Amino acid sequence: IAGTSGHDKTGIADNRLVITTAGTAQALAASTVAKRVFVSPLDANVSALVVVGGSTVVAAAGTRRGIPVYKGNVLALDIDNLADVFVDVLTNSDGVSFLYET
Repeated sequence: IAGTSGHDKTGIADNRLVITTAGTAQALAASTVAKRVFVSPLDANVSALVVVGGSTVVAAAGTRRGIPVYKGNVLALDIDNLADVFVDVLTNSDGVSFLYET
């Protein structure tokens, strides 16, 4: 539920990920314990969307795998590690901003 958080959260952190080469999925971070992550495309992105998923995520329209997230929207995921969340983009140097709870 948006705007709610359990008492098991002990901290909050944020970062950004820029994908140098479109079509190359990258993990949000190296092994980093997290309980929930919120992912949003960067405002400066050329493309209107990024795609978030597992290690097999693909942004290309004909073979897309994962969840497309459009500019101005946020995807929230309950997770245990940022290394499990991957991002792919349609345009070189597009990326995401993310916030996570620990």
